[in-house]
Amino acid sequence: MHYYMKTSLKSAVALIVLPLVLSITTSAADVEGTYKCEGDNQRGGKYTGTVTIAKQNQTYRVVWKLAPRETYFGLGVLQGDVLAVSYYESRLGVVAYKVEDDSKLVGKRAMVQGDGTVTTETLTR
Repeated sequence: MHYYMKTSLKSAVALIVLPLVLSITTSAADVEGTYKCEGDNQRGGKYTGTVTIAKQNQTYRVVWKLAPRETYFGLGVLQGDVLAVSYYESRLGVVAYKVEDDSKLVGKRAMVQGDGTVTTETLTR
């Protein structure tokens, strides 16, 4: 095989394998912990609270404590730099968090009983 073809082949393999390796590395991000939660509700208001994320095998258990009587429970999976979580209690919904770094997750959230509005939620350590 010609030298340039070998080099091109090696470059092509590196371009294919490198993103896969980076994806595996990113998905191993440590998202476990307790976070301060700030978000927008569907009525145009704001809410705050705490969120605890705990890894259980290949899933994540998520608990939101937003008010003395508002606790939500969720189940999530981490794919690359996105933690996708379904949650339930008095309301059902989903939130997809982009893992910005070890201390910040930025999410987009929607509720089953909602009007289709997507709101934001940010978690910081």
